[in-house]
Amino acid sequence: MEESKILTFGSINIDEFFEVPHIVSSGETITSSKYTQRAGGKGANQSVSLAKAGALIWHAGKIGRDGAWIKEYMSEFGVKVDHIIISEDQPTGRAFIQVSQKTRDNSIVLLPGTNHMINLDEARKVLSQEFDLVIMQNEIGQIGGEILKLCKEKGLTTVFNPAPISEDIINVFSFNLVDYLIVNKLEADQLYKQISESDKKDISVQDLLTSISNEFKQLIGIIITLGSEGLYAWYKPEQKMFYLPAFKTEVLDTTGAGDTFIGYFVSGIVRNLKHERRVDSNVILPTSETFLNALKEATVAASLAVGQLGAMESIPSFIDVQKSKIMFDD
Repeated sequence: MEESKILTFGSINIDEFFEVPHIVSSGETITSSKYTQRAGGKGANQSVSLAKAGALIWHAGKIGRDGAWIKEYMSEFGVKVDHIIISEDQPTGRAFIQVSQKTRDNSIVLLPGTNHMINLDEARKVLSQEFDLVIMQNEIGQIGGEILKLCKEKGLTTVFNPAPISEDIINVFSFNLVDYLIVNKLEADQLYKQISESDKKDISVQDLLTSISNEFKQLIGIIITLGSEGLYAWYKPEQKMFYLPAFKTEVLDTTGAGDTFIGYFVSGIVRNLKHERRVDSNVILPTSETFLNALKEATVAASLAVGQLGAMESIPSFIDVQKSKIMFDD
């Protein structure tokens, strides 16, 4: 069985980090004690996470000349960068990230730049190559919804991380074309409000899983991450709900932890497909055991990532994840 070919169609950013005493409040001016520039973007981070986890991964996206160095940088991690387009006259997307010295939480302002300048002809060219699975986020603008349709028309298994979530996301993306949905609790709450048109607060995670599953019947797996409280997941083919606690580590920087999780989770569900491959209508459908094992691996990887500074740089190696996962399994 050939190794699964994975495509991340998503954002690439230049991340600019400002270390601050606390996240700035409205009307407040504070001084940053440290400034760092790194490669980032949810899509790019997820691609690097997949590469570090040993997956066969291509990235499709657009950058400006000011971000050309990121293309080479991603390639050094093992990401195939043939489908990264360089714009001659537009700037690369940017993320301005405040990192609190006190709590290590972060706050992010995005400048879309070239991420919002991808067009359908460029997407069709990428998808003329065969892939098995695509991962998408919500950082490439409304064209993302059209690209998702193209991917499903090509028969790809679809993984969607609707982050950052927008007020009209269910109108931009057809969630019934999504096979695996990965959100944090805040995103799940906001998605629930959009599909139910309800202002109800304090919805339990279990109710969120049920509501989202009932609304979008195509979904195979739904994962709601809870940060330091772990995660809940629903695996629909076998009607199984899972809860996993977080793998406890020291928190230095939460930037990129969610992207690390997604990359390792997707790598985990496809890794064993050489030995186990159950397919329904061209959708990659692992056993619940493989699904749970991928969740564990991703949880450990994300926890190790928050113990390091940066986004791509903080993503742990496959060997380190497997070593720590032994302790998590115990």
